[in-house]
Amino acid sequence: MNFSEVFKLSNLLCKFSPDGKYLASCVQYRLVVRDVNTLQILQLYTCLDQIQHVEWSADSLFILCAMYKRGLVQVWSLEQPEWHCKIDEGSAGLVASCWSPDGRHILNTTEFHLRITVWSLCTKSISYIKYPKACQQGITFTRDGRYMALAERRDCKDYVSVFVCSDWQLLRHFDTDTQDLAGIEWAPNGCVLAVWDTCLEYKILLYSLDGRLLSAYCAYEWSLGIKSVAWSPSSQFLAVGSYDGKVRILNHVTWKMITEFGHPATVNNPKIVVYKETQKSPIQGLGRLPLPPPRTTSESKYEIAAIPASLQTLKPLTDRANPKIGIGMLAFSPDSYFLATRNDNVPNAVWVWDMQKLRLFVVLEQLSPVRSFQWDPQQPRLAICTGGSKAYLWSPAGCVSVQVPGEGDFSVLSLCWHCSGDSLALLSKDHFCLCFLETEGISPAAISQLDGHM
Repeated sequence: MNFSEVFKLSNLLCKFSPDGKYLASCVQYRLVVRDVNTLQILQLYTCLDQIQHVEWSADSLFILCAMYKRGLVQVWSLEQPEWHCKIDEGSAGLVASCWSPDGRHILNTTEFHLRITVWSLCTKSISYIKYPKACQQGITFTRDGRYMALAERRDCKDYVSVFVCSDWQLLRHFDTDTQDLAGIEWAPNGCVLAVWDTCLEYKILLYSLDGRLLSAYCAYEWSLGIKSVAWSPSSQFLAVGSYDGKVRILNHVTWKMITEFGHPATVNNPKIVVYKETQKSPIQGLGRLPLPPPRTTSESKYEIAAIPASLQTLKPLTDRANPKIGIGMLAFSPDSYFLATRNDNVPNAVWVWDMQKLRLFVVLEQLSPVRSFQWDPQQPRLAICTGGSKAYLWSPAGCVSVQVPGEGDFSVLSLCWHCSGDSLALLSKDHFCLCFLETEGISPAAISQLDGHM
């Protein structure tokens, strides 16, 4: 495992291009584009203000930089560095900006969610979409890029509009049986749209492309409801994380719950492996210490805990908004074989579930609260960060703690994988570096063999 040198960064804005050839990073008002293989700077663009959002087009030919405070978006071309585009929303302001799937239209959401403006880079035409709703996830595109679903709020009622992305014509418009819609997301196969309600009302609705209600699911009433939602890449499972600390798995045939995963503070099943991160104090040599003292980094490793294993819990402040309870993070592995979860009042633990056998596979408990985790896009390998100077990797073969080298403290606040899975960008508040990994895959046979030994 090798590391690159450390580069400057602002606002955790660092993105690999979809084709894997480039790496874009932002330093204040500058956009730096590097070659992924050599990390040499290919282009250096200067924006009109500090960059707050950066996003690649799907074909990796363009990159947009949004400056929300100024109501500005600037677009840069990789093929023609001298070309660039500036979009000024003026007095309407700007709170969100994103690409359409074709990489030739930009969707800007104005302040107070008064409208969405669709700007065409090809024809320079402008389209307006009214009534977008201010919610967690109000826009979602099908994976093939053909359709966009938009959450709307009109006359104190929730609606969903489905648009054809090729010409932005309205395909379907229907109301949803929600009190206060919180988010929408297409299944990866583009056949079903999941719509979920505010956390005050446990309700998730499944709609077909033509707006028919396929199913509605409610697990319980009179308590905080849905906190997170994730589709499996195969579209066979819909995982619903709730404030009661459970994940409920709905199947794609009947849209009924097939199982629920609890996250108790104690793991009692002797068949479950619990990895605990433990700290090793550096061994001091005998005699007088040299002056100045060397920089010491506490080493850590994973140990297998004895069962029953108790996990560190956090007592939530239930009298305040957004209490730290419930399933705040959900992510399926790219092959749909595993599901990783985090229960917010057991903040140091990551739970990995076997989706073939619908049971708990392994638990990893860190020394610090888990800030982020992300699956390798090519194989079942999970990267975790906790805001410390280490990155953590788990696969069915085991797990490892990796110290990020370099002078000073490099606190890993976020991370993102290269599309090939052979490198990982580690992001701190002011810097980033790349971690280069081995690329040997893990075969399903090896997984089942390991599973048999557990």
